[in-house]
Amino acid sequence: MINRVLEALLAGLLVAAVGVAFMAVIYRYALNAALSWSFEVSLALLTYITFLGAYLALRKGAHLRVTLLVDRLPRIARGAAFLLTQTLIGVLGWIMLWHGARQVLRFADQTTTVLEISTAWYYAAIPVAGGLILLDAAWRGVIGLVRLARGEEADPRPDRAEEI
Repeated sequence: MINRVLEALLAGLLVAAVGVAFMAVIYRYALNAALSWSFEVSLALLTYITFLGAYLALRKGAHLRVTLLVDRLPRIARGAAFLLTQTLIGVLGWIMLWHGARQVLRFADQTTTVLEISTAWYYAAIPVAGGLILLDAAWRGVIGLVRLARGEEADPRPDRAEEI
């Protein structure tokens, strides 16, 4: 359910970004006028598409996985590798959350040139995605521990990612 909501949101943001870019081209070359706000809106949209898209890819197991060595390990060692991976992903999420929030606060009083909105809105995508990544890694880690305790594989394969 969360994946579908994120996919719909990201699709909407992408359509908006393409629409803004298309309008900017039409205005510039067909009407010989420029849309002053198109760059700032496109930048905001693409920033959110990037960071929320990274979180969605993490949820769906779409990031690159090299399992050649891990697949050859015994179940407990595979579970430990999975938990280590979730810990590292969680640390990355925490870094994004912490430093992204600091960036939001640091630039909250600055405004964009044309739209005159706080640049914190641009930077807010970083701690939002970081927080989501941190929560996802923590949840997957807990589920992995429970699965290991039951004698199952800690790491559900990407085709089972919807179960989490």
